[in-house]
Amino acid sequence: MLFTVSQSVIRRLQQRYRETGRVTERHRSGCPLATFHTDERFIVNGALRNRMMNATQLQAHLREVRGTHVSRQTIRKRLHQRGLRARRPARVPDHTTRHKRHHPAWTREHLSWTRDQWASVLFSHESRFMLSRKNGRQRCWRCQGER
Repeated sequence: MLFTVSQSVIRRLQQRYRETGRVTERHRSGCPLATFHTDERFIVNGALRNRMMNATQLQAHLREVRGTHVSRQTIRKRLHQRGLRARRPARVPDHTTRHKRHHPAWTREHLSWTRDQWASVLFSHESRFMLSRKNGRQRCWRCQGER
């Protein structure tokens, strides 16, 4: 079986064998990657399956399922390398089945309220109050140009 390999490749392999006694790749400088290719795929797939998971949740999921310990920054780097960024969602999340089940009951319960009773109620837009995030904005992972 014949291979087409350039002469420069053969010369470099011969030179490396003379210098080191082997033809494998030399030790490279720099810090080794904390994740393998399969870990990176796991991180990206996790972010795409549940786009509302933040880097901390993805980190915990990776540790729990694969036993890989990496920093939140590493999670963000791997997602950024694949073109995913943390963006504000294009629209608010859908109501859960719990919301849909409780809404008619709440409506019937408050149907006969008087003006005085409603005067003591403070109405607010519930998405503005999030105790788990500092800036109050939930983000989702998506590619540039994606909605």
